[in-house]
Amino acid sequence: MDFLCVNTPDTIFDKVLELGRRFRKSAKGYALGSGNSIPDYVPIENYLAMIRAAQVLRTQDA
Repeated sequence: MDFLCVNTPDTIFDKVLELGRRFRKSAKGYALGSGNSIPDYVPIENYLAMIRAAQVLRTQDA
């Protein structure tokens, strides 16, 4: 959760892509999340960066 609060949208986007690509090589699926919720103090731009990266991952080959 702290990661979504203290980093920039670009940093979050890049990190989600990096980790997603690495895990997709060895996994049959994955779940992306922040824990159990997105609190109201998480900047919306940061949350959307996480979602955009997940959408990019869905369109790429594993």
